[in-house]
Amino acid sequence: MAELEKMHHLCRLRSTLEAFAVTHWRKSPKRAQVRERFWEHLERLRLTATRGDYTLFHQEDALLHRELITAPDIPALVKSWETVVSDLDEWILHVQQVYWPSLMSLYREHVLLLEAWDSADDWVAEEATHQHLEAGWYRLAAAREDLRPEIDPVDRAASFISTHFASRLEVEWVARNVSFVSASHLTRLFRKKLGLPPHVFLKRVRLDRAAELIRSTPDEISSVATRVGYKNTSHFVRDFRKRFGVTPLAHRKAGRET
Repeated sequence: MAELEKMHHLCRLRSTLEAFAVTHWRKSPKRAQVRERFWEHLERLRLTATRGDYTLFHQEDALLHRELITAPDIPALVKSWETVVSDLDEWILHVQQVYWPSLMSLYREHVLLLEAWDSADDWVAEEATHQHLEAGWYRLAAAREDLRPEIDPVDRAASFISTHFASRLEVEWVARNVSFVSASHLTRLFRKKLGLPPHVFLKRVRLDRAAELIRSTPDEISSVATRVGYKNTSHFVRDFRKRFGVTPLAHRKAGRET
């Protein structure tokens, strides 16, 4: 257990360093060029995942994260990161090989991570970084039936959904890869704890965030819809009216009058 705790602390330290790097990269004039390299790494991750090569995937994963940590051009940050990663490297590869039965699932987690890094919200990028880099520890702890509060399936899923609401999420994938339970069991747990199923929770998170954006930004309604994960603006307007009793434009007007 002491070794597990040590790994958890190192994972949290690494996620803190990379969250710092994400914030600085997002403000960098070189953001577009670095972003392009991120997606090149992601494509190589996809190719190695389809081959099921854990070692090559792990190596490419490290290159992606090194790309991030060097982006702010802060030598002390890179040095600290390298120290932490050297202590974690073998453990991370072991956890990937043992606790991720599918590399394609791990690849999908990287897709969601990069989408979060591209988000318009700094807090989304930062929180996604923490979740991604601590996922291995959670998988291991769950496999050992660790019952500490932060392993709670509902809390894990709710936190993940609240961060990745703008991405395409399926309840089955979240249940299996975030909460480590079946979709039906997660749905039962959600209903018991929150009074609604996961897919309704996701819709509420999207609509509540949209309501904030409509009041606080001049963005077009279609842009807000896209930003919170809707592909169809008319569906967004329908769901918004059902949730709040007014159209998005009426909601914006009411906000200006208060």
